[in-house]
Amino acid sequence: MQSSDALEYMCPYCGAINNFERTAIRDMYHEQETSCDCCKKVLGLTPANGIGGRINLIIESLEAEK
Repeated sequence: MQSSDALEYMCPYCGAINNFERTAIRDMYHEQETSCDCCKKVLGLTPANGIGGRINLIIESLEAEK
């Protein structure tokens, strides 16, 4: 369930649900690097405008690990 200060996304490697802070969406359409809380794989997240004023998170799996 989404809280008011975070968005949720699924890790493409392990399927774990992670949170993305809403304060980070001020950089819309700029890729931001983060890692999965479960498997520690490095992910690229890009916030984008969605339908009906919602925010879409475009998630890319990156090769490197933290």
